[in-house]
Amino acid sequence: MIKIILKVISVYFNALTWLSPQLSAKQSFYLFAYPFKSILLPEQQDFLSTSDMFQLEVDGNQVQYYAWGAGKETILLVHGWRSNSSQWDSFVEALDKGRFTIYAFDAPGHGNSEGKICTFPHYEKSIKALLEEKGSIDHFIAHSIGSFACASFMYHSGYRVQSYVSLASPFSAVEFMDNYKKRLTLSDRSHHYLSDFFKRYIGISLDDYSHSTFSKKVKPCRSLIIHDKQDKATSYHNAIKIRDLLKAADIETELFLTEGLNHNLRGEEVVNRVLDYLGCPSLEESLLN
Repeated sequence: MIKIILKVISVYFNALTWLSPQLSAKQSFYLFAYPFKSILLPEQQDFLSTSDMFQLEVDGNQVQYYAWGAGKETILLVHGWRSNSSQWDSFVEALDKGRFTIYAFDAPGHGNSEGKICTFPHYEKSIKALLEEKGSIDHFIAHSIGSFACASFMYHSGYRVQSYVSLASPFSAVEFMDNYKKRLTLSDRSHHYLSDFFKRYIGISLDDYSHSTFSKKVKPCRSLIIHDKQDKATSYHNAIKIRDLLKAADIETELFLTEGLNHNLRGEEVVNRVLDYLGCPSLEESLLN
């Protein structure tokens, strides 16, 4: 059924691009940027309700933020595409709430936040809104598009964190667009007009929206790059390239590769690696305490 739907969409956009290329590009873009928000499960809401919840306005939408702990060091957790802040439950439960204040947010169009579309700038504006409201953040821990958005935010704002932990990050916006083209079997013409519309929407060339560009200005004090070798959404070779770029920029960078966790990287070994990186007890040790 899904294949039939994708085929119909493909035929529609590829035909429309000959009749009205700008309309085709606009509609294709809004489909690309629509997160298809899912309803949170009761257990996800139960976890999120353990936080101090607050909302901030971002581009006319109320974005939902969460806070745990009251420590001097601050962490921001940033989820990926079509996810929400409940994905960080294992991290939040294990982190020392006396040492850290932990923040997270549901990106626009995700989780408990308002909004119908979401792009990298929406993530970045949500990060900026939190910084303006709560002050500085010491550590970024982010997954997938959230990780890409954190790097983009640091590049565009010049913001520097003590540590940047990147989980399963894509390498470039071109990669997103190429995957979208393949999934919908868009023609080269459709893809060209979509890419041009995207460039005009975000104000930056897709070629420049990449870690190759970000690494020229992104200067975290140190970085941990995590990726799974069997990730089907974005290749682990991206992690190697990002590691090499950061090292070339004289940033202390570590690479941790897993096997069998796929793109979501949900596993104790990932949580424990991040905890160790931050100088925290492991999951087992934190449970004993």
